[in-house]
Amino acid sequence: MASFDIPIIDVSPFFRPDQGNEELKKKAMEKMREAYGFFQIANHGIPLDLLSRAMDMYKIFFASSDEIKLSLPNHYLKSTQNSAEIFEHLLYRSSSSSFDVCLNNAPHFK
Repeated sequence: MASFDIPIIDVSPFFRPDQGNEELKKKAMEKMREAYGFFQIANHGIPLDLLSRAMDMYKIFFASSDEIKLSLPNHYLKSTQNSAEIFEHLLYRSSSSSFDVCLNNAPHFK
């Protein structure tokens, strides 16, 4: 069986704009995404507790029926000019909106 290593990208330079060419950093990330399709991000600064809670929510979502999953908005395309933005998924709603995008069986999503 073949084995391979998942590429790792250290994103800490993105948090230090004084450390060098921002465009070069973006191109390096784009190249990694195009070459491998996925990668592990290191030094992102996201607390492990938050990552763990997010994983729990992913499990609940993917365990839901297709009908429930298909009833939710699936993406927001910001721009086709910047390839990094093509894959950005956002949903904006006002706090007064009655539109509910959360699963009924996962109140902690709200």
